[in-house]
Amino acid sequence: MSLAVVQLTLMRAWHSDTADPTAQLETFGTMQTMLSSSEGSGDVILQLKAIKSNPSYQPKKEIYASKKLFQDMPEANRKTFFAHSSKICHVMIRALRQLGWTRVNNRKEAQLIWTYTRMKSWYKSLKPWQRYNHVPRTYVWNHKDRFAEGFRQYQKRTGADLYFLPETFNLNDEKQMSEFKLRLLNDGGVNQPWVLKEPNVNQGKGITMLAPNSDALRESYKKGEEDDYIIQQYICNEMTWSKRKFDTRMYWFVASTDPLVVFYIDGYARIGNANYKENDFNNTRDHLTTHTFLGEEGKGSFDDLAEKITERYNSSSELQKRIQDPVVHVRNQYKEAIGRLIDAFRDKTFKTGNDMSAEDCFELYGADFVIDNDLDVWLIEPQDDCGMDEDHYLRLEMHHNIYYGMAQILEEIWTKQEKGLPILPIENPGMWELVYADGWIYQYEGYKRSAIKKNCG
Repeated sequence: MSLAVVQLTLMRAWHSDTADPTAQLETFGTMQTMLSSSEGSGDVILQLKAIKSNPSYQPKKEIYASKKLFQDMPEANRKTFFAHSSKICHVMIRALRQLGWTRVNNRKEAQLIWTYTRMKSWYKSLKPWQRYNHVPRTYVWNHKDRFAEGFRQYQKRTGADLYFLPETFNLNDEKQMSEFKLRLLNDGGVNQPWVLKEPNVNQGKGITMLAPNSDALRESYKKGEEDDYIIQQYICNEMTWSKRKFDTRMYWFVASTDPLVVFYIDGYARIGNANYKENDFNNTRDHLTTHTFLGEEGKGSFDDLAEKITERYNSSSELQKRIQDPVVHVRNQYKEAIGRLIDAFRDKTFKTGNDMSAEDCFELYGADFVIDNDLDVWLIEPQDDCGMDEDHYLRLEMHHNIYYGMAQILEEIWTKQEKGLPILPIENPGMWELVYADGWIYQYEGYKRSAIKKNCG
């Protein structure tokens, strides 16, 4: 049997606005994983070297758990975990084993419980010292209509500049339907494209493109009388990837709900499989980047994405005048959008409360964005229960950074909760960056988006 050895060193230039990019990088672990090779005979050994990097900005804010946690945890159950054996759970199993955790067969004996499927029936049977990787009540933002309405109410309540949200109306709400009708017929909305969406379906389903000045668009405000629909501004002048449409999937991690602490990490790009024609609305699938069933879609790492962003930046003297670092500029918008998402829904979810008998919980989520040619970022929707297939080497590297770093953060926070210590600063965040901490929200200081945007065509 032949063996191919591929070493994936997980390093990147540090991207903080203030951190020294030459700061010390320390190898603190090597993980070796046997995987079946899809590109030839034999096996592939992946040696994943996790790189410890200096933390990004964290506020000088003392925050604590509401009380000392884990006080009744038996010592024999410390650093034990239960996980479903499905392939999608393997990446977390690897990370925990590398950090010295022991897997147990009985979930009632495990400090950490990890499943892909949300087992709501377990919520009330958890012991106070157990930690389950699902936060209750995510349905309040994981449906497109509730997500839009939550942000609408948040903007009214706080006056926050939600520059990253496309204009959206719930056609089942009589007031919003009337507002959209006025926007459409009296305020130029009919001259731009829109996207009609069923609110509770994903993977490219339930989406209809509506072309400017089309009969379907002119009558679209009536769709709420037929079924549940939202209608959303179509993002024009999008960046393309070698003439193809793409979007980006970034990740965020609720590490604790007592206190509420949330992190961001870079994800990857999802690339469509046909040349993108912005003004052709005859086929909705041409405007999707995934689940098109037109053949395999492409994937690009964040480093690949950074190259595309830089290429766009270098081609525009106008962008160079107002943006210092284009990749940091895009990333900062991702981070603020996720921070605002947490703040908008913190009182409706991101807590245990009466829904769960455990003292605390945690969860990994995704968020989907598009980038336009002005390097402005648009949050399309957040994602619960993200698929984590490992069909590309780039995802192996990315997943190691996500899960190994996530496990490190959990260990540190749980130790501080148990001892009654301040949660911040997090000493070992890996590649994760803090975006929310007990009311503190990451904000892209000095950024103001122009209201003047190029229409399609």
